Amino acid sequence: MDFTEFTRLRAAQEQPPTLSAAEVSGPDRTLVYGYTSDRSTWHVYLRAGEVHLTVYNGVSGTVKRYEARTVWNVAELVPDKRVYPESVDGEFASLLLDRGQRLPYKNFDENRHRNVAGLDFHGVTYDAATGVLDHHGSKRS
Repeated sequence: MDFTEFTRLRAAQEQPPTLSAAEVSGPDRTLVYGYTSDRSTWHVYLRAGEVHLTVYNGVSGTVKRYEARTVWNVAELVPDKRVYPESVDGEFASLLLDRGQRLPYKNFDENRHRNVAGLDFHGVTYDAATGVLDHHGSKRS
């Protein structure tokens, strides 16, 4: 390769891998649910054509971080502590893995799986316009 090719390839190689909401098929739902090292709840979900990230205190309901985008750097979608495998969307996890991003899973819990199986959202969602946390729990149709 020549220097121009080398420069272009090197620049492309240094770009962080991304994921688009358009790549995630299916209904609005939880994609990743877990927690951070400071015990904040970490909820990544698909809603209205965007991937949302809400980080909140599960006890007080205080939102620490909220963003909704159509394209994300995959590293930004993973908490620094653990995720509950029962609350991770398999298709989404595969997309992350295809881009070199691993999820820090807890051990699988059958009881927890029974409690969340079929729920659209495994944690609260956030409405930035109203500042309201919505406590879901509806079953998928």
